[in-house]
Parts: sequence; C-alpha cells; structure tokens
Amino acid sequence: RCTSVFDENGFNPKFDLGDAIYLEGDVLLVTIGQGPEREFFRQEDLLNERSRLDVDQLTLMSNRKEGIFIGGDVKRIGFAVEAMRDGMIAAESIDRYLKGEDLRPGREKDYESAPIPKRMDYKPQPKLEWVLMKEHLSFELFERGFTLEEAVEEAKRCLYCGPCKSCKACVALELQLEIPEIEVNEDLCSGCGVCVAVCAYDAPKVVKSDNKRVAVIDTLRCKRCGLCVSACPSGAVTIKDGLAETIADAYATLWLRR
Repeated sequence: RCTSVFDENGFNPKFDLGDAIYLEGDVLLVTIGQGPEREFFRQEDLLNERSRLDVDQLTLMSNRKEGIFIGGDVKRIGFAVEAMRDGMIAAESIDRYLKGEDLRPGREKDYESAPIPKRMDYKPQPKLEWVLMKEHLSFELFERGFTLEEAVEEAKRCLYCGPCKSCKACVALELQLEIPEIEVNEDLCSGCGVCVAVCAYDAPKVVKSDNKRVAVIDTLRCKRCGLCVSACPSGAVTIKDGLAETIADAYATLWLRR
C-alpha cells in the first residue's frame, strides 16, 4: 500500500510493505525504464574495459563467464519488444548449452555492408602570410592574405555545402537579400545540353516537354554560381535575386522625393 506518493521535495514515494496484495501470473514485465545496478556486474567480472557488459551478440552468452546469458534492458535499455527478442535468443542458447550443443550453427546472419560514402578529401586550411614583426611600424596591412590560387580554392568551398535554401548563410551575413531564383525560359531553350555540360553539381537535366527538349534545373542541387547562365547560347537561363528590382525601387523613391 502506498502511504506517500512523494516527500517534501517531490520525490521518494513511501510504501507499507506489510500491507501488500499478492497476485499470481505467468509473466511479469517490469517496464519502468530504469537501468539496473551495475556494481554486481563489476564484482563478477562481466564488464569489459569500457565498463560495458561483454556479450556475444549472436548467442547472448557472456564472453567473460561461460553459462551466463545476458539480454534485455540489462544489456541495453530499449523497447519491450527488444527485450522479448533477447529472451527468445537466450532461451535457444540456453537450451543448446544444456544439451552440450554448439550455440552458433544456423544462427549466423549475413549483412550487406553499405559502400563507403563518396566525399571529397578534406584539405588543410591555407595559412595566412604575415609581415615580419619589424615591419609592423608602418600603417600598411601586416596580414598579406591569400594568394590568388588560395583565394579561389577557399571560395570553392562555399559551393560544396547543402542546398542553398537550407543554408541561407549568405542571407544571414547580408551578402544577399534573398536566395536567388533560377529559371529556364522554355520558349528560348533549345535543349542543347550546354548547361548540363558546364554544371559541376548535376543540377540541370534535359527532358522532353511538349514535343521538344528543354532544360530543367534541380533547385536543391543548384548553387546559383551562374555558369549555366553565362554558357547558355540562347540566354534561356536567368538568375533572379531581386537586387535589380530593389535598386529600381530605391531610385524611384528618391526621384519621387525630389
């Protein structure tokens, strides 16, 4: 019987163990989401060097002591169905162990490993050149900065991030008013594929539309670098960043004030 749900601090419920109700059942599931006391495992030398239970994941038998099987929340706190799965695996292992059989045959699982993700090799950040300390007496800049080649390489890093619409760092840094929109004028596009050839990010594709071939651009892949705009022979690709309209509005406002 519960005598107190919590103490003055809001914790530590109290129970009267002398006033208890005993119920019979076939299965008891304790799903309180708490981990067990681990000092016992340490005393029995069941933990590895990282203070984790050293368990054979296939048979669930301890790698430290033969005949001890470990599963459920003791092995790793998880869902009730995972503990039930561990119980079935451990039961099969215990049955084989008591019969003197090998615990592993017929239970191995083949997993298809994923290929190594494609990524570009990381390069160290170029070091800035500094003017000698004895030359700091003038008003000239003492930080020489990057060489042209280093500056170009550093600038390229900005084009290897995720989608522009997810990043928006240029907008946050006030380098742009908004993420530019890129458009393809289907009336001007001839579907020549020049934009596909020059794009380093596989953003443009040539597809069929109304019995003709036109280019479409994946806005998630596109970095708004402008290569396709400059390469398009028909001028079908345009980037709209709203800057021209903003300048025009500003001039119009100034003219009206005059």
